[in-house]
Amino acid sequence: MEIQQLRHLQAAANSQSYAQAAKKCFTSRQNIAHSVKALEGEVGTPLFERKGNRMVLTEEGRQVAYVVDEVLERVDRLGSMFQDGLAARSMLNLAVSTNFFAGMPLAVDELLLERSSSFRFFERDCGECYRLVCSNEVDAAIIMCMEREFSDCSVVEVGRSKSYVIANEGSDLAKKESVSVDELRNEKLLLMSEPGFQYGPLFSQLYAIGYNRSSVSILPSTSSMLHMVRTRRGGSVGIASRRFAVTPPGGSVSIPLADPRLDWHFYALYKPEAVNSHAIASFIQDIHVAFSQSDGWNNG
Repeated sequence: MEIQQLRHLQAAANSQSYAQAAKKCFTSRQNIAHSVKALEGEVGTPLFERKGNRMVLTEEGRQVAYVVDEVLERVDRLGSMFQDGLAARSMLNLAVSTNFFAGMPLAVDELLLERSSSFRFFERDCGECYRLVCSNEVDAAIIMCMEREFSDCSVVEVGRSKSYVIANEGSDLAKKESVSVDELRNEKLLLMSEPGFQYGPLFSQLYAIGYNRSSVSILPSTSSMLHMVRTRRGGSVGIASRRFAVTPPGGSVSIPLADPRLDWHFYALYKPEAVNSHAIASFIQDIHVAFSQSDGWNNG
């Protein structure tokens, strides 16, 4: 009988759903079911029964769940006794994508500032963040990119935002309510990283209509992008998140990209077997809550 199995049972009992329990525990539904089955084997009786779409505790299951709650409370209390001694070991090494700090909502900004002493940040492009997680060189990564899959690590989408074109206020694009991919065909795009990884869906569409890769400039910072947009009346535009739509920098305007397939996705990447797995799970949950409390950052 393992502590993790008990936490899985507790989550399943509280949510009455293996799928919801899996989300709370940052694992798969199959792992929740496996833990419950293993515990049922040890106690010798079914602990759950299906009622409609719910998985509810049996009478024996309620008795077991009561004891499990007491056991986990004692385990957590024991852990808190040594919290100060474990602080250094639970400090997380976090990779963040180059434009994440400039693109995240203020609630996330405040969360990271409040807990800055708990993290070591490594700012890299999205592809490098992914590599660092997969090679176990960091505990986790938070990246901002257009929709994609990550086959070599676990991933949680913690937030989402519309994508916005940042254009000079005197440009033709500034007069539009939304921008299509076709209207970017002749624009010089100012990006934070190579287009293949972070901007994959956008460039799949652009290349299909004959966009010239030489019209892309990779810039070192968001401030560089804004400077080029403001000083060039037309022809140079950036791609940014909702944060710029709320308060566009002076001399520029933000126009949403019309295609929702080009929304920004904020992903947390991690390895379930990481040494700091409990701290990682807690951090991901907190950052997801911060995104959910920010208007427009989960549904675009």
